[in-house]
Amino acid sequence: MTPFLLFSLLLLILALLFIVVPLWRFRPLEKVEDGEVRRQKNIEVYELGLSELEKDKQEALLLEEDYARMKTELQRSFLRDMEDEDYRQKGSIAAPKKLVPLLGLLFVPLFSYAVYEMIGSARDLQLPEILEALATAETPEAQEELFVNLADFLQARLERREDDIQNGYMLGTLYIELEQYDDAIATFQGMTDIMEDGPDKATVLGQIVQSMYLANESQLSPPIQQIIDDTLAMNPNEYAVMSLLAIESFINQDFRGAITYWRRQLMQLDGNSQQAYVIRERIAQVESVLPTLAEVAPDTEESETVEGPSVTLVVNLDESVLELLDDSMRLFIYARSPEFPMPLAAVNIVQPEFPIEITLTDANAMTPAARLSSAENVYVGARLSNSGNPIAQSGDIQAESETFVLSNQNENISLSISEIVQ
Repeated sequence: MTPFLLFSLLLLILALLFIVVPLWRFRPLEKVEDGEVRRQKNIEVYELGLSELEKDKQEALLLEEDYARMKTELQRSFLRDMEDEDYRQKGSIAAPKKLVPLLGLLFVPLFSYAVYEMIGSARDLQLPEILEALATAETPEAQEELFVNLADFLQARLERREDDIQNGYMLGTLYIELEQYDDAIATFQGMTDIMEDGPDKATVLGQIVQSMYLANESQLSPPIQQIIDDTLAMNPNEYAVMSLLAIESFINQDFRGAITYWRRQLMQLDGNSQQAYVIRERIAQVESVLPTLAEVAPDTEESETVEGPSVTLVVNLDESVLELLDDSMRLFIYARSPEFPMPLAAVNIVQPEFPIEITLTDANAMTPAARLSSAENVYVGARLSNSGNPIAQSGDIQAESETFVLSNQNENISLSISEIVQ
């Protein structure tokens, strides 16, 4: 039995006790004008008859045995009259008064169940069962079938309560997952009809944009663009729209535009979340193909002086990993801030020859918004990549320094590459 059913049963029992206890303790009250008067009359008749018998006995009108017999009959008659009066009073007064609470015992649970079925959430009790089945589904086919059941359940609940925004949003996103885009659009559209303009409505419009975009084979169209404009008017950084615009920019090879939209998404996420990690990795992968990661030869010298802070590294390879060195490896040298996910300066070197000495400055910045001069505390690192990807991969070899105050760092920093990335 679920906790909900248990608590419901306890409340029902408590409600019935309010009827049962008074009924059990009920004592019928007699009407003075009826019951008491008749009882008094019976007593008076009995006493009068008894006194007449005593008088007849004293006057010797009755023998002793006749007196005893008649007195016994008088007493029996009196007792029968009193018992009849008690029975009549209980039958005429107590029974009707007990009938109402007895009917209440039947009415309370039936009425409660009917009201709960009509305006309560009785049907919602199926939801935990569906979710539990989803969590234990062993095959993709079983999981998809349960998703369809969940969609049917949420649709039925939305039809009962059209103003349930949370239920509607869950249903719409589930339709997207099931690739039922027309149903998703209809669901979200119904929600926007009852919502006021604002960030919440912008979120729902963002889901409409996503559904329409996917239904249109991932192609923008004038109707989609119109909804995008309406959405951004309410929330310039709406998450789903930022994601769509980033994809469009990337497809059109506007990589910097894509990075801009992804960064606007990052502003809305917990920096430690899985979503934030994925977006940061995506940004880094795109930036790896941009010309801001300049190819630097080991003996290259800066042809011009760059103003601003700098940090010089001397990078060597530890003897313990010499046998892992491969000519196809690419060396990435970078400076990062603990407060910012992107490198503040970075270079990559093809076929490095160790030891390598290199100075990082603002000229090596990956974006104008994130330079060495914008940070106070930084750390530096060097990574040999097997894949040529600036994001650490299993099998790469790296070394990183401790965090230091950039303005106080006047000496070269030595790094010995020895740590194998797992």
